[in-house]
Amino acid sequence: MTHRRLSRSLDPLDDETLVGFLLRLARHNGTTPAQIASRMGLMDEMSAAPGVVSPWLLADMDKPRLVRAARAADLTVAEAGKLLLAPMGHRYGLVSHLYRPWTSPQQLGRPNRWVFMRTSQYCPPCLAGDDGPLGRLYGGAWKRAWRLPVVFACSRHQQLLSRTCPKCRAPAQFAPNGLIARPGTEDLHPTQCRATSPAPQTGTGRRSVCGTDLASVRSLRALGDEDSLGMLLALQHRLDTLLSSDGPQRVNSCGQLVPVAQYFIDLRVVATLVLASWPEASGFAATRALAQAIGREAEQRLRDSRRRTSGASKRPYGINSLLSPLESPLTMGAVLGIAERILDGREKQWTRMAVGPLYGSALALHRDTFLELARLPGTSSALQEVLGVAKGPADSSSPEPYIRGPRNG
Repeated sequence: MTHRRLSRSLDPLDDETLVGFLLRLARHNGTTPAQIASRMGLMDEMSAAPGVVSPWLLADMDKPRLVRAARAADLTVAEAGKLLLAPMGHRYGLVSHLYRPWTSPQQLGRPNRWVFMRTSQYCPPCLAGDDGPLGRLYGGAWKRAWRLPVVFACSRHQQLLSRTCPKCRAPAQFAPNGLIARPGTEDLHPTQCRATSPAPQTGTGRRSVCGTDLASVRSLRALGDEDSLGMLLALQHRLDTLLSSDGPQRVNSCGQLVPVAQYFIDLRVVATLVLASWPEASGFAATRALAQAIGREAEQRLRDSRRRTSGASKRPYGINSLLSPLESPLTMGAVLGIAERILDGREKQWTRMAVGPLYGSALALHRDTFLELARLPGTSSALQEVLGVAKGPADSSSPEPYIRGPRNG
């Protein structure tokens, strides 16, 4: 099938997702996201849900489809590829084909992948766009980085990210079916909430679209103390540097320099152990307020984790509550801060003493689950050695000892 080029196109914004690009293109052409997706060859006509854009196209697509989509939108193949999450794998190992191999984008939706495939975080000032004519018309980018749990704050605007619509409470950009909610609706701005309104229309009994402008919602800045916010923003700046294409290639983990992509896998493992063993790691929290925030969410998740399936299964039904990213950007940042501090240890012995009680508590909670987590593909040999599960180097390159720099004293 031949797909005609769109009559009008746009240049992708920096770090823009495929979803955001489709929404802006639809607005620019005065049509629906569904029509744009069809013209770009993104519809799954032969699937169980024909005419729906697969949500997994956000992560990756085969080369022929990518070429067709690029041609229809008047993009280069390289520009189209940068709208997807898969290319981020060279820095963020949890979506990496090398360190965490996956054969289908659907696998990225599993809890242990730590990527938001069906929803997005957002920064309202970023969504508002710049002062240029296109920014005023269509707003800013829905960023790829907002799909990563390790991005919980906006360094540019010095505030925490938001995850839900303040009016309807639906997760941002959640679509019950497909890539985009209400793909056949033409009159929604790219920054508007596309979820169904919780209140029915007066006199009709039917519920309409929420329509809240997410670029105008109140920013999540206040934490009750500036020290906590400062700690979180400093952490986000360091993580942003590691995710940047021009950032360092290697970083310390457990006293050894490892590829950045592997470091994020290590960070994910230790962050999960922090949550599963809480309050074992409470002494590592940067502030009392951050420790309290972790405690509130850990209590609920630990309670959920103990629910079991019916029948003969002995696996806790809710164990995924401990493997999934945290709901609150505040709590996510607080847990990552502790994990970073533990991994930043100068020597393996210190890290072993720090993480040992956490790992022991997690194993007591559910041994098989956390043994599997400790052996997560892509985890650095340094962390595997600390956890006592190393069978050989996880990284084929020669390990380098880490010599702590001036920043860490």
